[in-house]
Amino acid sequence: MKQFITILKNPNQSEIEHAIEFNLYEFFRSIVHIDLEHIQYEETEEFSRFSTGIPFYFFNGVIDSHISSENAIKKIKDNITYFEKRQVPFLWVLGPSSTPKNMGELLIKNGFILDKVLGMAYNLKILDTERELLNKVEIIKIENMETLKEWNDIILTGFAFPKEFLSDFFYNAFSFILLNDRASASAFLAYYDGNPVASSLVLYKAGVAGIHLVTTLEEAHGKGIGTAITLAPLNEAKKLGYETAILHSTEMGLNMYNRMGFKECCTIELFIWQPGSKE
Repeated sequence: MKQFITILKNPNQSEIEHAIEFNLYEFFRSIVHIDLEHIQYEETEEFSRFSTGIPFYFFNGVIDSHISSENAIKKIKDNITYFEKRQVPFLWVLGPSSTPKNMGELLIKNGFILDKVLGMAYNLKILDTERELLNKVEIIKIENMETLKEWNDIILTGFAFPKEFLSDFFYNAFSFILLNDRASASAFLAYYDGNPVASSLVLYKAGVAGIHLVTTLEEAHGKGIGTAITLAPLNEAKKLGYETAILHSTEMGLNMYNRMGFKECCTIELFIWQPGSKE
C-alpha cells in the first residue's frame, strides 16, 4: 500500500492518479482519528475500515482495498455484516490501485449503489498568486474556534449534511485537524458582504495539496465565490512549495474546475450500501 511522504516533484500521470486516490483515503483517516469513544478504525493487509456510528454513509466506510479475487466476495459480505450490526450505511471507495479489478461489479451484485467523482489535478507552477479578490468578498484562514464554528455551519448547510448527527462531530474532528500544533491541513472561509457563504479545505497528504469540502451557499451562487474559495488553498499550497493540487469533482463542479485549469486524470468510484440493501 504505497504512500507518498514527501512533496511530489514533476509527477508523472501514474503518480498523480495515485496521489488523487491516497489523498482521499487520508482525508477519511484524518476525520476519524480523533479521541471519541464510538469511533472504530482498523487497518488490515486488505483494506482499512472506519465506523463513526453516524447514520450517514459518508462517515462509515471501507477504503484502500487490495483484496485477492478469491477473497473478494467473502470480504464484501464480512463488511456488510459488520456495518449491518451497527445499523449504519457505509461507503466502499475504489480507486485506480484497488483490486480486484472487477470489485465494482461484485459490490453492485451485493446491493451497493454506484456514484462517481472525477479525480482532477492542477499544476501549481502556473498559478497566478496575485489574482485580486472579487468586490465584497473576504477570505480568511480558520485559526480559532469562533471562525471554525462558522466554517462548520457552512459545510453542514452547503452539503446538506444532517446537522443533528454531525454538528458536534465535525466541530470536534476539525478543531483537532486544523487547530493543533502539527496541523497537516488548512481551512478557508469566504464572506460576501460580511456574511459567511463558502468554505474549502486543503489536506497536505500523499505529496500533494488535496482540495476538499468546497461549497458555496445557494444564495451566493453565480458571483465567482466558488472559484475564489478554491484559489485560497491553491495559493497557500504554492507558497509552501507544493507543485500539484488535486480534488475530487462531482458533475456539478466540473465546469468550474475545468475553467480554472484543473485536468481530469482518473475516476474514483463510490459504492454506497444502505441497511436493508439486497443482492
